[in-house]
Amino acid sequence: MKIKAVEGLVEALKTEGIRGVATFPTTPINNAIGADPDINIFMVRDERYAVAVADAYSRVMDGKDFGVCTVMGGVNAAGTQMAYGALAQAYEDSVPLLCLTDGVEAVEYGRTRFSIDEGFKSVTKWCGYINRAERVPEYMRRAFTKLKTGRPSPVLLQLPKDLGDYETVDYPYAKVKGWRSMGDPKDVQKAVKAVKKARNPILFVGQGVFSADAASELREFAEAAQLPVLTTLKGKSVFPEDHPLSLGVRGEPAERFLMKADLVLTVGMGHNPCHFMHKIPDAVHKKIIQVTIDDSDLNTEYLVDHAIMGDAKLVLRQLNGELEKQGTSKLNEALHKEIEDSWATMMKTFTPLMESNETPINPYRVYGDLMKVLDMEKSLVTH
Repeated sequence: MKIKAVEGLVEALKTEGIRGVATFPTTPINNAIGADPDINIFMVRDERYAVAVADAYSRVMDGKDFGVCTVMGGVNAAGTQMAYGALAQAYEDSVPLLCLTDGVEAVEYGRTRFSIDEGFKSVTKWCGYINRAERVPEYMRRAFTKLKTGRPSPVLLQLPKDLGDYETVDYPYAKVKGWRSMGDPKDVQKAVKAVKKARNPILFVGQGVFSADAASELREFAEAAQLPVLTTLKGKSVFPEDHPLSLGVRGEPAERFLMKADLVLTVGMGHNPCHFMHKIPDAVHKKIIQVTIDDSDLNTEYLVDHAIMGDAKLVLRQLNGELEKQGTSKLNEALHKEIEDSWATMMKTFTPLMESNETPINPYRVYGDLMKVLDMEKSLVTH
């Protein structure tokens, strides 16, 4: 059966299970999507928000599905340029999403002053340009392979209008499988030995645990090894903050346990300090073990003593298995009490503010009252 290039793109989205696309304003791509009853279109105010909606959806799906958006491209690529900032944020945060735009016509490719390929190379994992109708299945396969494999990041794909049609029998599309890698068993064994030998080990985890959908494996490992767990801001809630081993994100518990740690095991995070995470104090005198999917994370701000390269979910499963072999830890009530006392020390500072009757109202009072009335399991608070 012959179909238009843009229709082939829509069919590929449906095959991948995509049921909603954020968009602004109008392009041949979202016109084709709008003509198909199986995919919903969410119209937003401008291109930045189209990317933001796709970004948010990808974040909450934890690697199980991906956000898709369409923006206007063409000769001056004005809409695509508007999307740049939002794509840059997604790239910085390692969020997988697919951004579709109508690229310049094939006869004009390479002649325009602004190049989408060059301009977006630094904020995408891959930027593709479909130059023939029959290559739609190939490029959509490549795009979804990038989304599902390796470090999560945005992908941008350009489809010029009026590319013509192609024969689906000759150029079929099948759903793409993502590929994950386990760590080297010797690296896993060495890491567990080091954790068991350490006097004051700590787990420091980030958004990569979310992306790998590895929260349950993380909790299992922390409990089996009796390790305090600190998260980055982007990794907040990947480990329950009401858990007796939780150090939260910032404050007295995080600072105290980072300072006294002799071993820091990081999972799913880079080591470049920023306002989204604590710096590791006196790192040169601590043993640092890093679990990451991307070798560009290694040996940046801190010297890494040992690394395990692999997907966070699979590596945490390996760590759990190896810990079972080497021996899990008994419930450490003294550690739990120390963490509890540390939280109590921090709350001595904030409780008076959260109960304050001063005028105008203290922002901490708002937080305090919200904590009393909201169901923490069903509520999302942002700012």
